[in-house]
Amino acid sequence: MKKKQTNLLFLGFLAIFFIIGYVSFKEALPEAKNERVYALIKPYLPYQVERRLGGFTVIDKLTGEKEKPPASEALKFMDSLDKQWGKEYLQIKQNQLYILNKEKKVLKTISLSASEKEWVKRFFEI
Repeated sequence: MKKKQTNLLFLGFLAIFFIIGYVSFKEALPEAKNERVYALIKPYLPYQVERRLGGFTVIDKLTGEKEKPPASEALKFMDSLDKQWGKEYLQIKQNQLYILNKEKKVLKTISLSASEKEWVKRFFEI
């Protein structure tokens, strides 16, 4: 092979490597969250996240059970836990978000703007 062909081949492999890395990085990112609403909901979530050397540990607050999702899937795993919980324990009526307990009694009421309401509906799929 000529030197020019070798350089082009090297640049091609380098470009493919960066494209694959970028796509993998984008897939591992969690969905965007509304900071105000998520911060108000977070204390009621039934789990706690701890950082560890190899990634994250998700601890159930009720049972103490620990799960250690792979580091590359940890953020998406936490989003899926949020969504499962939200479908069962969140309710929207008009511009109010109600956080419910197991007996379906209201623990907290949060007033939402139109954009926050849309985010809650989209993120928690309710």
